[in-house]
Amino acid sequence: MSVKALAIGMAALVWAVPAIAQERGTMEFGAFGSAASFDNSLSLKTAVGGGGRIGMFLAPRLSVEFEDAEMRASRPNGLTSVNVGLLSGRLVAVPIKAGAVSFLLGGGAGVSTETNFLHSYGVDGLVGLKFAMGSSAALRIDGVMDWLANKNWKSYRSVRVGLSLYRWPSHSVRTVTVTTEAPAAMVVDHQDSVSAMETRRLRDRDAALSALRDSLNNAPVAAAPVTPAATVATMEARIHFAFNKSDITDSAKAILDDKVEVFRNNPSMTIVIRGYTDTVGTDAYNMALGERRANAAKAYIVSKGIDQSRIIVQSRGERRQIPDSQGAAGEARNRRAVFELLIVPDVVNKQ
Repeated sequence: MSVKALAIGMAALVWAVPAIAQERGTMEFGAFGSAASFDNSLSLKTAVGGGGRIGMFLAPRLSVEFEDAEMRASRPNGLTSVNVGLLSGRLVAVPIKAGAVSFLLGGGAGVSTETNFLHSYGVDGLVGLKFAMGSSAALRIDGVMDWLANKNWKSYRSVRVGLSLYRWPSHSVRTVTVTTEAPAAMVVDHQDSVSAMETRRLRDRDAALSALRDSLNNAPVAAAPVTPAATVATMEARIHFAFNKSDITDSAKAILDDKVEVFRNNPSMTIVIRGYTDTVGTDAYNMALGERRANAAKAYIVSKGIDQSRIIVQSRGERRQIPDSQGAAGEARNRRAVFELLIVPDVVNKQ
């Protein structure tokens, strides 16, 4: 395979991957400092510099990434130092994750330049550690070994230390709390920037919720409705999901059908659906998965004829795990959607 063909193939992969994975995972943007040492026969000694990477998760523990490292390399025998550039693409897996620490293993291919002239290509392997700093950032330390195919498999070693930032493909999560006793002020939490269309949609929802709040403030004071225990139990029933899935199972459909019946009998009822996950995968990926689960439950209820404006979805991801939920059975309990009544001014015994 020629160097030109390899470069064209890598460029095609860079173009194709976002189309495959953009809707399924989190994007990683990183910057790092690097140091390298070279096989003596390569006429290079050591190098220092920096670079950047961009990656995308194809699954909770598998990502594809591309990085460019630019360094200034010293040479033996008093020769002038040269610029060395390393362009790599690889798959990275997370075989072990313990709390905020993730162990990384990766492999791929790359090309390198010396003083702006393409002169080698080969394969590389990566071993690294990632330390989470909240849901959107992590400290990352990698050791990379490169073997040059066109240089009799001679090698060079690199160490990279840097910061990675994450962005997951999800809509803003909005939390609105209104009660019949004392309507609370709306709390809006924009976690990501949104498009103009999304901004208009959120503004319309704000207006609708403001109108709802005002109508409650101006409504005559009446005796608090008595919610039947059966209605409360029906609306609080949870549904569960398979590992890394957001599909509505047959048992979940039966639970949702009961909720739909209560919805039809109480047209003023509003509900919040919160999606949760187990602790497998990154916090960012699980936030997106939790939202997909909540949206799946909402889509099913809307398909039964309920107005979507009566349903608000949120994601909690892997946060707020059920107490004493260790092991496979406990993780299954955490993969859930929780339902909370917001406004029930006219819930009566109509069942």
